[in-house]
Amino acid sequence: MSQSNDQPAYLRIADDLRARIQAGDPPPGGMLDSDAVLVRTYGVARGTARQAVAELERLGLVVSEMGRGRRVVGNVPGESGPPSTRYETVAAALRQDIASGKLAQGSQLPREATLAEQHGVSKGTARQALQMLAAEGRIAAVHGKGWFVGDAQGALTRTDEVADSIRKAILAGEFPKESRIPGESALAEQYGVARVTIRRAVALLEAEGIIKSRRGVGRIVTQSS
Repeated sequence: MSQSNDQPAYLRIADDLRARIQAGDPPPGGMLDSDAVLVRTYGVARGTARQAVAELERLGLVVSEMGRGRRVVGNVPGESGPPSTRYETVAAALRQDIASGKLAQGSQLPREATLAEQHGVSKGTARQALQMLAAEGRIAAVHGKGWFVGDAQGALTRTDEVADSIRKAILAGEFPKESRIPGESALAEQYGVARVTIRRAVALLEAEGIIKSRRGVGRIVTQSS
């Protein structure tokens, strides 16, 4: 490991470990060296070794497994055999949804809590599955929004899509000024999304001043076409 730059020790260790992982040592599915081994290998304090490993976890290159250590997920180009852990099972299901187009490029993945409920796993397991797909380059995280298929630059949430569609309908005159837009349930059915997505989309439009809530009536259009 090079000591010639001004990076903190934990980042130099993380860079070295990342290079090893990319070279296949250890391979995807293999276990990363324990903290004690890293301390001896790099001659640093245990806290420094843990910081380096935390950086690899942040990058989605390794995931923690209770009672076992950290498993390498690496840059896996494809499936490498049948899933051997619960998070790999979840990742395999999501991978299939992406490959089939069920989860299209730029679409938002279900949140950790939703995935956990769908697959009967903990939120931590769902998070590991997402990190695995991120390490493969299949999904990306968008700060404050969640996980999306493909590059984060092209991510567009369903909330944004629904808000944009309603906005265009209002500006096209489909909903005249002072008219009431459909309720959450009707909009959710129309757009094929959850009511919470409609609620967020409506909140965006209210923030823009395009609609407003009126007690006993619902959401009223405040802008004319």
